[in-house]
Amino acid sequence: MAPKVWHATAMIDDLLARIAEFYRSRTPFPEFPMVVEVLDVLDEVRSPPTMPHRPRLDVVRHLATVAPTGTDLAVDAIIEEFVRVGVDLPWRQTASYVDVLDADYLANYGYVQLVGPVPAIIEHPTVRVGLGLWGPGLFYPLHEHPAEELYHVLFGEPSFGTDTDEWRPAAPGDAVHHRPWQRHAQRFGDTPTVLLYCWVGDVASDAVLVGRGNDPSRV
Repeated sequence: MAPKVWHATAMIDDLLARIAEFYRSRTPFPEFPMVVEVLDVLDEVRSPPTMPHRPRLDVVRHLATVAPTGTDLAVDAIIEEFVRVGVDLPWRQTASYVDVLDADYLANYGYVQLVGPVPAIIEHPTVRVGLGLWGPGLFYPLHEHPAEELYHVLFGEPSFGTDTDEWRPAAPGDAVHHRPWQRHAQRFGDTPTVLLYCWVGDVASDAVLVGRGNDPSRV
């Protein structure tokens, strides 16, 4: 039987455009050199005519409490569009996490891979761009990946840590950069968190949980 598809003509074009404008709005531009490569891709790609069907994840319910905050217009523009189309996008979880993290974590976590290797909505071999959503109070254990990564907080008040046990609180608009193979972890606050992420380099390999700090319990 052929897989179900959604008719998605131009479904994410506005979302991609708002993400590109967000990156251009950062001062100074580019905030990190990798953004140049990401913007080149965002300026070229367009929504496919259809998208494969994926079961809706439990985390999508948190979109109901995500809204523009009025503090950063470029951030708000992404949030507004993400909330509008997010329920209908194909949500994912990292395959290696499913058998390791507990049911509470899995019910409160997911992401949409807009651009990247299959099964991203738009296929690209060297850049990943997407949006992740986490429910309140979660601890994302220490993990690593071979790609260079840049996060921007769009909603919520997460903290970012490394294997040195140093933690950095962040707010909407803040950027957090990770070098290839740099181990990092996140703690999420009392509200849902939305993170914009981009990867460059070796983007074919997913993140893997590593070392100490892999207790998926709440903090």
